[in-house]
Parts: sequence; C-alpha cells; structure tokens
Amino acid sequence: MWRDEPEMNRPQIVAVLGEGATEDIRLASKADMIELRLDLIRDPLPAARAIRQATGKPIIATNRLRAEGGRFLGSERERMEILAQASEYADFIDIELQAERRGEIISRVSRPAILSYHDFQGMPKIDEIALLLERMRAAGAAIAKIAVTPGSLKDGLDLLGFLLSADMPVSLIAMGELGRHLRAVAPLYGSALAYAYVIESTAPGQMSLEELSAARELLKW
Repeated sequence: MWRDEPEMNRPQIVAVLGEGATEDIRLASKADMIELRLDLIRDPLPAARAIRQATGKPIIATNRLRAEGGRFLGSERERMEILAQASEYADFIDIELQAERRGEIISRVSRPAILSYHDFQGMPKIDEIALLLERMRAAGAAIAKIAVTPGSLKDGLDLLGFLLSADMPVSLIAMGELGRHLRAVAPLYGSALAYAYVIESTAPGQMSLEELSAARELLKW
C-alpha cells in the first residue's frame, strides 16, 4: 500500500493540498504524506490522478463534510462517490465518524480508513473522547483522527494524557490559538499524524509545513 514505505513507527507530517494541488505538490517535499482535500478542488478526480503521478508519498483522500469544516456543495451520495473514485489514487481515505454513509464507504473502498471527528467550538470531556475512540475502533478505523478546540491550557494537558493512554494509532489535533503549540508537541506524546498547510491554512491554528518541519527538527520526533 505504501509507495515509499515511510517509517510508521514515528509521527508523520501531512501536507494538506486543496485547489492548486497539482502546482503546490512541488512545495511539499518536507512532508511525509499528502492529504488531498477533494472538497476544495473544482475538478477533484483529475487532480487526484495528477497528484498520484506527481509523487510517491502516501496520499490521504479527504472529501470533508460541511458540518466538520468542509466545502463540498453536492449531496452526501455525490460526496461519497467522489471519495470512492479518488481512493483509487490514494493510500488512505478520511471519513467522518458521523457520516451517514460511513459503513458503506469503508466496505466499498479497499483502503485503510482514517475515521475523523472535528469540534471547532470546544472540546468534549476526556471520557467522551475515549468513547469516540472506541466507536472509531469498532467502525474499523486504521487511524483515529480527533480534532478538538481546547478552552484552556489544562485542556491541552488532558489531551496529552489521553494520547499517552491510547492503545491504537491516533492523530490528535488541538485547534485554535490555545491548541496551536500542541500541533508541534502532540507527536512527542504519540500522535501519529501532524497536519500542516502549504499555501493556505485549512483549520484554526494550523502551522505551515515550514513551521512544523522546523518544530520536528527542534523537538526530534
């Protein structure tokens, strides 16, 4: 499945590409993986094909649900169909835990699934996050992606403690200004994937690829 067989025993930096992906891929050399945000691209399937031809880096195909920060304007059936077709050029798909057709797409697509949850307004209690993780595991997640918005530094400490106790691959993202530093620190505590933008941020508090790469070099994760 993995084209370049990256060292999955260490955290991976994921460069997020949207509209302009076929040009911006040349700026993603410091990334370990590529996330292709299909919902941000006018012609997503030709772009997915072009990105596959342009790089040997593992690709995550994502067609983000509007309720979780996406911009896809079609129906849920159309969203899933585009994701399924784009998966032919990808190594992973990202599908939201709350997506109506989650089970259908996981069964249909022969790619490992990153099951994701996003809360742009706040952060569930840690025991509720633990329940989300169990639901993701039961649904067949290869990696659980949990992105929340901490309201205090104590929330950040709680998230790091949760990471230390996780017993499956988890990408934990703290959004917003209070969570920004955790994008660099969370991989030290076991977060599997750290997302960075190349041209334009796609989430609150997201670091650029240059910033996150520098943080990894400094912190040695």
